[in-house]
Amino acid sequence: MLQNIIKIISIFLTLILSNSLYSKENKFEKRLKKDIHKLSKISGFVDNESQLYDEETILDKKNTIIIIYNHGSYKPETRREECIKGAGRIPEAISSLHNKKISNMTIRIYRMCSGVRGLSDHHFDRVHKLFESEGNPNGFIDLIDYDGINIYDKIQQHLRRQIVIDTIDDLAEKGYDNILLSGLSAGGFLSFYLTAHFPNKIDGSIIFNPAAYGGKLNKDSAPRQVLRAYWEKEISKFSEINSLLFIHDDDGWEDSTTLSFLTKMNKVQTINYTNFGCELPLGGKYSAHIFPVYPEKDSCFTKWEKKNNYIIDYLKNIYN
Repeated sequence: MLQNIIKIISIFLTLILSNSLYSKENKFEKRLKKDIHKLSKISGFVDNESQLYDEETILDKKNTIIIIYNHGSYKPETRREECIKGAGRIPEAISSLHNKKISNMTIRIYRMCSGVRGLSDHHFDRVHKLFESEGNPNGFIDLIDYDGINIYDKIQQHLRRQIVIDTIDDLAEKGYDNILLSGLSAGGFLSFYLTAHFPNKIDGSIIFNPAAYGGKLNKDSAPRQVLRAYWEKEISKFSEINSLLFIHDDDGWEDSTTLSFLTKMNKVQTINYTNFGCELPLGGKYSAHIFPVYPEKDSCFTKWEKKNNYIIDYLKNIYN
């Protein structure tokens, strides 16, 4: 997998560095090399304590169900992907599935950390200036950077999609046939997008509180409005997506209204857990967004989900 990722980054950097007019991208290259090094220590199969273990211990690949977990992002268009802190933690409702059996098949959890960085402050400032001076209604989607590459192609979530798909292809080549995605927040939206676009590679997805570019909070950000509208349009092209979706109406980022285009879609099983009986974990309007990951152990969300067995039942419906 790491070789595939390095290959993707090398191609991307070649395109960028071929234009000497934008020499600042050399810093981007150095950062990416550091991120790739970190990636090799973070991504991979993890146990119920979120500790990496050797893939060679998995002997029966044909009877293995892999759930690839995609973490959230602080700013899904900029910054480097964080994979451990905050929304990067794997929800206990997913990590606790390690080694569980479904129809004589064993569940394994794969922690996916893309390691990519998004737009620099320079890029983002330029986008805002062009919005102000040109009033470009398509924003990120149409803007071309100094090196001739579309700025949208440099957004971290865009780069991240290809890395996840290459990881899936790599696992398939090794003999793994049963692959699902899971994700929280931006990782949830990413998982939805990929499940919709690649149903021949992805059997389904388990999504917690998906969010993209502040569905409820992007009124003052024209660039984010454009990105959100674009992602929603791309996903809405599909008539069905096989997914299990958890949403909470007190979530400060997204709720059943902003996500109605998903909840109305065929094969999306929506669980609205607004009144599930647990107190907000940290206080504040965004705290409901992190119910699935806080606290890390014995969370109220985990106990509630296990009591209702939504995830196991969803998996049984796919693999029975």
